[in-house]
Amino acid sequence: MFKVIAFLAIVALAASEMHRIPLQRQENFKLTKNNIQAAKVHLRNKYNVKSNLLGRSGTTEQLTQGQLTSEYYGTIGIGTPAQEFTVVFDSGSSNLWVPSAKCSSSDQACKNHNSAASSTYVPNGEQFSIQYGTGSLTGFLSTDTVTVNGLTIQSQTFAEATNEPGSTFVDSTFDGILGLAYETISQDNVVPPFYNMVSQSLVSNPVFSVYFGRSKAANNNGEVIFGGSDSTVYQGPINYVPVTQQGYWQFTMDGVYVNGQQVISSAQAIADTGTSLLAAPTSAFYTLNEAIGATYQEGDYFVDCSSVSSLPNIQFSIGGINYSLPPSAYIVEIEGECMSATTAMDQEQWILGDVFLGSYYTEFDLGNNRVGFAALVGGIPTSPAPVANSQSNEYGDYY
Repeated sequence: MFKVIAFLAIVALAASEMHRIPLQRQENFKLTKNNIQAAKVHLRNKYNVKSNLLGRSGTTEQLTQGQLTSEYYGTIGIGTPAQEFTVVFDSGSSNLWVPSAKCSSSDQACKNHNSAASSTYVPNGEQFSIQYGTGSLTGFLSTDTVTVNGLTIQSQTFAEATNEPGSTFVDSTFDGILGLAYETISQDNVVPPFYNMVSQSLVSNPVFSVYFGRSKAANNNGEVIFGGSDSTVYQGPINYVPVTQQGYWQFTMDGVYVNGQQVISSAQAIADTGTSLLAAPTSAFYTLNEAIGATYQEGDYFVDCSSVSSLPNIQFSIGGINYSLPPSAYIVEIEGECMSATTAMDQEQWILGDVFLGSYYTEFDLGNNRVGFAALVGGIPTSPAPVANSQSNEYGDYY
């Protein structure tokens, strides 16, 4: 009896050391052809520019429109007393930025952060610029206290946006971005918030985890959990793979299968919670979509909406484990048409956005430089990865 009580006490203590950020989901969220196309353009810009930032050259950062059309965001506080902001928690970038009060009177998105009202505000003044396809988002750096659901980060430097391009941010239901990638790709050498959580001993483990609530009927939109992972949310073990380059959360993907046949060979992949789509290298984009039976039309792949339920599952082999996506995960209905939620990227890495991450529990382990995946309770089970054969197709991949 005492052993049972002691065990339950340990479990309760471990749970209390995890800090949960409930995610909100945009009501009546609906993809359109325009924002899907914008997502693709900005996704390419995001990774092209970030690759340059690995060498710390230049001062311009580009983020993805996929973040601007993201369904999921959470609340943080900045200043003393805390002023609330809603942000996308983005494992594909490393900076925190929010709108500033010091902007044009015509820009309603910039009327939130009043640094003069904060007793802990420290001016920095260094200028920054984030380039979007619709123009530049510009502003300056500041330092203040940042609160994340009970965690108080002291002296966190972040960006205040004073000029925002077009109506994109005005129309968004969230304010800014909180980056969760490695410090090596942080704009202007700013220490990311999670690094400060760890160095200030705010979390017991240098780990954060994410899951998304995909069913709109369920009263749970998912969470970002700082300090660990919640075993009541996932089933079976978390299966880990090492980070191969400490910039993004990048790892080796062993292959991609359709109907048990390998269609894509080993490749690098990035787990990106701030991207809605699934991005593939150009040749792999064609190979994958042709393997599921989709038809190419003006840059995208479509299927007959009446056939979606009969399409094959796509299996991603990672660390010897098979992660399956049903057609309901990788096909989206847009304006009466059913489109593959994939895009081509002129680079070697795959970008596994919400299309993939939405079906699994993901742990980001900064202390051990690894990424882990597990099946969600009631979700798609994992299985041992199939054995590949070696018949090459015209794109140089394997099936």
